[in-house]
Amino acid sequence: MDDFAFIKLAPGRYLCGLGPFDARESAPGDGRTAFYRNNFELTETQPWKVPSRVFETDDLRVLLPDNGATPLPEIAWSGLGDTDVRAVFDEILSRIHSGTLKKSVPVLTERGILHRGEPAALVKAVNAAPDSLRGYGFREGGRGVIGATPETLFTVQDGVLETMALAGTAPRHEIHDFPNDPKEIREHELVADYLEELLSPFGSVEREPRTLLDLGSMIHFLTRIRVRLLDPRTDLNELVKVLHPTPALGACPRGDGALRQLVEYRRRLGVPEHFGAPFGAIHEGAFRVLVAIRNLSWDGRDVYLPSGVGLVEGSRFDREWRELALKRNSVKSLLGV
Repeated sequence: MDDFAFIKLAPGRYLCGLGPFDARESAPGDGRTAFYRNNFELTETQPWKVPSRVFETDDLRVLLPDNGATPLPEIAWSGLGDTDVRAVFDEILSRIHSGTLKKSVPVLTERGILHRGEPAALVKAVNAAPDSLRGYGFREGGRGVIGATPETLFTVQDGVLETMALAGTAPRHEIHDFPNDPKEIREHELVADYLEELLSPFGSVEREPRTLLDLGSMIHFLTRIRVRLLDPRTDLNELVKVLHPTPALGACPRGDGALRQLVEYRRRLGVPEHFGAPFGAIHEGAFRVLVAIRNLSWDGRDVYLPSGVGLVEGSRFDREWRELALKRNSVKSLLGV
């Protein structure tokens, strides 16, 4: 099977690239399509991957051999314990109570073993994902990531940058109480305020009112933000560094110390390096970057399914533990694993 990368551009429209990929430090200057793939720490020195072949399709099964007949993966999932994540939870809340931190996002990873089948065949499930989710992924030899995220880090087209604050989560059956939940509103507004402040040096910021994003099994608060860039030639690598990670998946305030501590938490909890990282593509003059959440990743027979949760003042372990499971179960349901 060829190496590949793909990203959803619009409903029924997927951009696909086939390997081998030419890795580069910067986006091509000649208008060619390239995928952007980095790890959460942004330490990949050549994050731009120029495919050997590029095409658009409405059916991701074309990425698979035998007309998409590649068998779906069968995965034996391991159980979860809460000892490590509870310790991290308590450390973060202690810093929040002391006033040195407003928010941080620990990630818990469920693990499994691939018994048979091919993880890349999960593109068939992504192809059927709701329009509110953006499918994305890559396969590189015996490893890869496939998912469908509700969160866009940003897009840049015609000198306009658009992003979103997506934070605050509840099961859909709480849709009537959720809009007035003070903890969830506090978490969301912290992210939206931060993004508005972060983008203000780049131009005049327009911020839409807070709304609800209904994903079927769960709901989120959503605020869309845009800015017309004062310098449309702003380096794309620099924009990624400025915006990643937002407090929706990072830490606030986002000082070097807070980010280093967040990375240390991720290492302690064994989080895959691509979870929550930026994943995107530049194509036909537009650069789209997603936040790589709601995914399944694999390396050989080892399979990983992470989920993150935002901790702020007022967070309770039992409620956040439920949210972590809700997010992982939504991915299992979507992908059929």
